[in-house]
Amino acid sequence: MQFLFGKKQAARAFAEVIEDGRAIMNEEMKKPKYNEYKGPEPVVEILVRAQPENEPPFEAKMRAGITQAYLLKPGVRVQVKYDLAKRQQVTLDDSNQAILDRNPQLLKKS
Repeated sequence: MQFLFGKKQAARAFAEVIEDGRAIMNEEMKKPKYNEYKGPEPVVEILVRAQPENEPPFEAKMRAGITQAYLLKPGVRVQVKYDLAKRQQVTLDDSNQAILDRNPQLLKKS
């Protein structure tokens, strides 16, 4: 039965955001359950195109907390991690500062 509990094969890649994470976050936060919410950070799913180095690109839903969703505009590049066996779901694996450094179009021009 050892095959049932094998270690997951995780990988990292850069991904380009396809959907507007800010709009998805705003719609999610309109729900009545968030009026006086005190639980864990809500998570939204945003469509991205993952671009692994030595493999063809693929589209997947990326899970990200709402504190990062406001940075996730279409065209933004982020780092994600995913299970090699389940490519339809990826997780954001980037800090806010790293996203800003990689995507100068997000910075307000003075």
